[in-house]
Amino acid sequence: MKFYELSHIGEFHVNHNEDFLVSEEAGSSRKLIAVMDGCSSGTDSYFASTLIGKLLRKIAKQEAYEEFAKKETKELKNQLEQISLQLFEELSNLNRQLDLKSDEILSTLILGIIDLMDKSAELVIVGDGFIHVNGENIEYENDNKPDYIGYHLKMDKHLWYQTRTKKLTVNNLKNLTISTDGIYTFKNFDGQSYDQISQEQIMAKFFEYENDLDNLNKLKKTMIEIKNKNGLMPSDDLTMIRVINI
Repeated sequence: MKFYELSHIGEFHVNHNEDFLVSEEAGSSRKLIAVMDGCSSGTDSYFASTLIGKLLRKIAKQEAYEEFAKKETKELKNQLEQISLQLFEELSNLNRQLDLKSDEILSTLILGIIDLMDKSAELVIVGDGFIHVNGENIEYENDNKPDYIGYHLKMDKHLWYQTRTKKLTVNNLKNLTISTDGIYTFKNFDGQSYDQISQEQIMAKFFEYENDLDNLNKLKKTMIEIKNKNGLMPSDDLTMIRVINI
């Protein structure tokens, strides 16, 4: 499998990219991928997405070490749940230790565990975002009012996972992308005339086209081509991870 990453600050943002991504080994044949999107109306909104990302990176490394030490590979769905619950617990503890305000810990999350041998994946969606899987586009949206994990850090973690998240199982993984909702914010900023392109064509270029597969900067190259040919750039931060089974 090949993995491609993109994280780009939106044209409306000046100081910080409020998105964050993680792509980390979580076992000998497991990969953890995640994209986060901090709440723009929150305080230091880049902080929450970065904090969640750093915690997930640490947890993935712990998972890899545990598999090596115990010589056991977890069932994929159970591993995703355990990682999610550990993230919730550690985030809750840090929230208390740092005495954070409610608007300092708001970020969406799409988290996936990929089995590289079985070509399968389990994903959990917290808040909103976008997933493309094997030719199908799936949007997760809640009237622009994401149900952030930060809203529920005083809940029982098991109850949160069962009632406040969405899950997706992917079998026979051929083409998978997880993306923040910046994918919907491409706009023209210089007022000049360019070749026209639809939203569907933009998404297809990022999620479906299989050119330049040897170029690990394939997604960044796609964005530059859309800028130069179509005059469009995302107004909001755009972050995605694409996985192709080659």
